[in-house]
Amino acid sequence: MRKNRALLAAAAFSIIIGLSFMFVKISLTYEGQLLILAQRFTFAFLGVLLFLAIKPIHLRLGRREVLIVAVISLFYPIIFFSSQILGLDQTTVTEAGIIQAIAPAITVLLASIFLKEQVRKVQGIGIVFSIAGVVFLQLMNSSGGYDFHLIGNLLIIVSILATAIWQVMSRSATKSIAPIQITIYIMFIGFLFFNAVYFINGGSAGEYIGSLTEIPYLLSILFLGVLSTFGTSLLSIYAVSKLPVIQVGVFNNVATLITILSGVLILSEPFHYYHIIGAAVIIFGVILVNVKKKIKYKKAA
Repeated sequence: MRKNRALLAAAAFSIIIGLSFMFVKISLTYEGQLLILAQRFTFAFLGVLLFLAIKPIHLRLGRREVLIVAVISLFYPIIFFSSQILGLDQTTVTEAGIIQAIAPAITVLLASIFLKEQVRKVQGIGIVFSIAGVVFLQLMNSSGGYDFHLIGNLLIIVSILATAIWQVMSRSATKSIAPIQITIYIMFIGFLFFNAVYFINGGSAGEYIGSLTEIPYLLSILFLGVLSTFGTSLLSIYAVSKLPVIQVGVFNNVATLITILSGVLILSEPFHYYHIIGAAVIIFGVILVNVKKKIKYKKAA
């Protein structure tokens, strides 16, 4: 039963993440990155307070646990959200979604290094294919006369690395800290950090409140804050506390598909033939990464 709940949590996490790229892109048409991040975490923290009002949680941690949470927070939310929104401001949702497909390969690689989860030869080949697909996309962009999104796509890769590191560290941290405690603390740190950065850089309270009168923008921030920030943090940490990091990473494929479809179908972004080739190479690599050992058992049987 717990395993099924963890699988559902991983699936829900991936669906929300897949849609979040589109909502970030929509919000960027209204306001700048700093204000979006500040408001996103304000609503995420309000979601935390509402959650605590309904279900009080013991939040006291020891010095060691506080240090662990602080390090996790550096990668998620600080590096992840900063690089993601800066990247999406300089690339398309479609390309970001395709590049997102390398996340399982990166997760497998980091899990093998830090959690000693075994990486088989076929998985190593899959990692190479996934990275090759991303490189192919960049080469086609630069040589084919299309919009060149190198900086934006590199920032998306940084956000993927931050996510993978966060999931690996969370897997280890949940052995001594409850997933909900980690989630609440990183939301609070994100709230303090991004709001401080916004106001230090000249942000005004009038703009902060006035921007929320635009209904499409408000709905985007609500989705990004409550569901995509607080919700996915809780779902992801819960999933990696019950399942191997490599298994949770597989669900990034769902996020990739939803991101690409939302970019093409809803935002009407261009979709060229080389996107299909690049996506196919990346997905083939992801399939190799997630080939299970059961094949050997069947042969033995």
